[in-house]
Amino acid sequence: MRQLRRLWLILPLVTVLVFAVLLSSSLVRMFAVQNAMRVSAEQNMLWVFHQSDVAALRLTNLVALAEMGEAGQGDLALWFDILSGRISLLNDGPQRRFVEEIGFGRDLDRLTDALVAIAPMIDDFTSGDGPRLRAALAPFTAVLGRAANASMIAEWDELGGRLEAYRNQLHQNILSLIGIMVAGGILTVTLVIALRQSRARNHLLRRERDFSGLLISSSGEGILAVDRDANCSLWNDAMAEMMNQTAEQAIGRHLSDVAGFFDIAPVRDGVARALAGETSRLTLQPLFSREYDTPLHVDLRFFPMRNDGAILGAILFMHDASDRHAAQQKDAEDRDRLEELVAERTRDLDSALRRERSAADLYRNFAAMVSHQFRTPLAVADSALQRLIRRGPRADSFEVAERAGRARNAIAGLTRLVDSTLDAARLDAGQIGARREECDLNEIIHSVCNRQRDAAPDRPIEITQANPGQATVFCDPALAEQILENLLSNADKYAAPETAVSLTLHGDGESLFCDVHNSANPIPPEDRELLFERNHRGSNSVGVTGTGIGLFMARTLARMQGGDVTLLPDDDGVTFRVTLPRCKVGQT
Repeated sequence: MRQLRRLWLILPLVTVLVFAVLLSSSLVRMFAVQNAMRVSAEQNMLWVFHQSDVAALRLTNLVALAEMGEAGQGDLALWFDILSGRISLLNDGPQRRFVEEIGFGRDLDRLTDALVAIAPMIDDFTSGDGPRLRAALAPFTAVLGRAANASMIAEWDELGGRLEAYRNQLHQNILSLIGIMVAGGILTVTLVIALRQSRARNHLLRRERDFSGLLISSSGEGILAVDRDANCSLWNDAMAEMMNQTAEQAIGRHLSDVAGFFDIAPVRDGVARALAGETSRLTLQPLFSREYDTPLHVDLRFFPMRNDGAILGAILFMHDASDRHAAQQKDAEDRDRLEELVAERTRDLDSALRRERSAADLYRNFAAMVSHQFRTPLAVADSALQRLIRRGPRADSFEVAERAGRARNAIAGLTRLVDSTLDAARLDAGQIGARREECDLNEIIHSVCNRQRDAAPDRPIEITQANPGQATVFCDPALAEQILENLLSNADKYAAPETAVSLTLHGDGESLFCDVHNSANPIPPEDRELLFERNHRGSNSVGVTGTGIGLFMARTLARMQGGDVTLLPDDDGVTFRVTLPRCKVGQT
């Protein structure tokens, strides 16, 4: 196909060359003919010879008339001058050459010399000079007549040759014209074909251009093109929408002046590489626009724009990839959330494992506690009853009463252990709830302390109550009494002998505090953290009756009412603080 195109280009060039050669040749021949015709006009020598011959005959006749006295010397001189002028004309440039060409050069010289000899006879003419003068003029007529004939023959020969040359050149010109017409016909056909092909190609080009324009304008991607100076030459509707710049505002301006986005380093580098002939792309590049609250994330592709290998500029495609960016963000968030869920689930599993281990420890401690704490009162009651049976009738009424009292006290202690264990079970089952109301904590403390004095009359209790009207709390009175009973019972168990247990009531604007203090050895640090755990018994509880549930119950019941039970740092004994919220206006 390429060779055919080259041949199609070579044929018109060869035709044009032939056309020019033929036309130039025709012009050269026409100029030659013109020159030949002009020279012929200058070489019309027949007339000159004839006029010279006429002048010689006229002078000869005047000589004869002068001998008869019918012509004067002036007439002779006039025609002698005319004859001399004709001979001088024949001796000039081209006439002289023509005379020599026809072979009369020497004859002309003799005639010229004869004129020199005749001149004195003309000036001093006498009737006696007539014969001699006619004899001197006789060669003129003979020579000029023969020269005229030779001239005519030469001109005829020359005219014939010239006509033959004209005919040949005319034939050549006709052939050249035919060649020119053929070349012109070929050029015309070539031109018509070229015009038709050009029209078809232009039509196809317009269709492709319209189709390309339709594709560019209807493309969902933003498309722009720049020339080698990075001046914008194409800007489609999608690009106008994303950049908030119309085509009229963008085309013709430098790309960096259209929007600041095109002046950032990655985009500048992409355009520069495209102008250097390299293809590149950028992904998820943030695009900030005044029309959007959040930045768009776009993908950019840079391509060089070529024409027959030459780079004319660069073309840039911009695709809105915000959905893909959002999906990636969502995937990352889901992945993070999944990791959090896995971590949370792992923590739950670890917590469940710890609870499981704690429950195992709890039940193990509970079994140990039951095996020890519950067996002790049973053993005491069983021992008292066995002694009473063995004494039988020998036991007096006082001994029976003492043994029965010991058995009852042991059974009462066992009952308390069972009650505390059942309280913890009810708490776990959710059967214990707080019915909070406005209560006077002074009255609750007074009631609890009276019962504790009845249960342990040897232990003095010191009470520091709050001022009237300053001890109002929002709590369940039954649960508050149980909390204080647990703390007082616990303080009585661990207090040094013959020392008092104190209750001090005070508070601030939000809460009321009741500090229960006894004089005992400080609780070791390793026990302080575990003191409120269920069934935990400290290292100082050896030999003291208990289940390890009292403090756990006290803190749990206090927190159910919005309060708390804490162990205060104290070097002089042990102090537990009960915190309960004050009653606010309108709170029920």
